Amino acid sequence: MKILLLNPIIYTSETNPVIKKKTIKDTMGYNLCLEMKKQGIEPVLIVAEDYKPDTSEIYDFEVFFLKTFAKKIFKPNCFPWLKNLNKTIKKINPDLIISSEVFSLWSLLVARKYTKKTIIWHELAKHNNMMKKIPSRIWYNIVARFFMRKVRIVARSNNAKKFIEKFCNNVSSEIIDHGVELDKFNFSKEKENKFIVISQLIERKRIDGIIIEFSKFLEKYKDYKLIIIGDGEKRGELEKLVKKLNINSSVEFKGNRTHQEIIPILSKSKAMLINTMKDNSMLTIVESIACGTPIVTTNVPYNCYYIERNELGIICNEQLKEKNLEDIIANNIDYVNNCEKYREYISNEYHIKQFIREYELL
Repeated sequence: MKILLLNPIIYTSETNPVIKKKTIKDTMGYNLCLEMKKQGIEPVLIVAEDYKPDTSEIYDFEVFFLKTFAKKIFKPNCFPWLKNLNKTIKKINPDLIISSEVFSLWSLLVARKYTKKTIIWHELAKHNNMMKKIPSRIWYNIVARFFMRKVRIVARSNNAKKFIEKFCNNVSSEIIDHGVELDKFNFSKEKENKFIVISQLIERKRIDGIIIEFSKFLEKYKDYKLIIIGDGEKRGELEKLVKKLNINSSVEFKGNRTHQEIIPILSKSKAMLINTMKDNSMLTIVESIACGTPIVTTNVPYNCYYIERNELGIICNEQLKEKNLEDIIANNIDYVNNCEKYREYISNEYHIKQFIREYELL
């Protein structure tokens, strides 16, 4: 069996032009394809060329980087237009196409030309903010409703399912979230007195709020550390805030790190902290669960619904607070045990089985 994963926006870039990473091998899309190969499936991945690393990489399966054009209108970081997409798909001749997002030109193409062999894997749960939401409203109300009505759609979260059901009829009852390759994530019940943040250091992530609440927490629990992994335009301000609060010895800025460097820190942390005011389904949540590390997060990420349902951490309504940190360490072992029980449901192996079941219903 040959499966094409059509995932042009292979990772999030806040800016256009796309900020290139050294590798795409840490991405969810690449590792999903890797698991397909392990299961005897022939995977093929299509990515927008703007995301191609500058340094040469050798891949475990076929990867096509397609050129994009009209970039001022169809911005590669949010709505790319791929050249020669149909020609490439014909060349690949897949049995199944898994296409990312309803609100995309590539999904429209496969929905029209390859309806009976396509599943659209949909993440968004509200209208895209681009151009005051006008293109998004037109797309969902007209394009999706009338020109994509026959194609099968699988949502990545409850929120996404509720949203897309307003416009499309052929939506699966199954939810397939982001997954991880469990073998790459070391599960550990042994935790150290530290919290971890894995995030871009940008405004909407509100890392400053985490630092402020952690400084209050330190007044009672002086032996704890906060490890901040990631980089961004707010790093300088955040470092000044740490200095102002006089907690330099308790906060470490690690900058960008590879998965191999992050996992040992993540697996030993009491919790991963998220204070975002805008995000979709977050892969870092899945990775944290895989390591047995509970999550403290706002109710913004779409995949927070199963954190609450399965008691994998704490959900705060608007903003992370000192009390949430106290609560997560008070019952830490219970949350860790729940993460261990839930691990199998976040594996790429499990999600591929879900996709195959959907394929059999096409």
